[in-house]
Amino acid sequence: MSGPGPRAVLVPDLGEDLARAVEELESLLLTLKAAEEDGARLPGPLANGAALTALRRLWRALAPSQGRRAAAARLAGRLYAPGRSTEHVPLRVVDVDPLDVATLSAAAAALGRAAVGTGVVREALESCGADLVAAAAGISGLLDLADTAESIVLRERLAAAGPGADVVLTPAIEEAYQATADRLNAMWPRR
Repeated sequence: MSGPGPRAVLVPDLGEDLARAVEELESLLLTLKAAEEDGARLPGPLANGAALTALRRLWRALAPSQGRRAAAARLAGRLYAPGRSTEHVPLRVVDVDPLDVATLSAAAAALGRAAVGTGVVREALESCGADLVAAAAGISGLLDLADTAESIVLRERLAAAGPGADVVLTPAIEEAYQATADRLNAMWPRR
């Protein structure tokens, strides 16, 4: 890999939802890789295992921020509203490679185009029984969300607290959390 280097992003702890989506998407990409090895032609980012490799690297970065994996890695700090009145869905700072995110985003687009076409990719998508186009788009969307003043302030506060620390938000950072959480929820609606 060569490029701009890792980018720090905020990722919500989605428990096992993200792990399941990654597992299902990996299974699809392995099926497509096997079809390619048998002579099928795959579109751009799905060819030569590019999306599979990117997904695996991204999951290595994301896994310690999710659910029981976060607890095992001692990264499961809690996030509270001012005065500890409410516990929020935790957001964690994760470093991801923008090239991997771009590859996964391009793969999501290729899967979407193939879903309405014909061929091996559509057949693989139909056999999955899950909406993996949306999963691929959701994962890449979470990781490629543009920074805003709110997300930068929130990310800096969480980074300053350190991995695994409980954080009580100030009223101003609570507003930043709510704005950022709304944007993240648009990328990964409750499933």
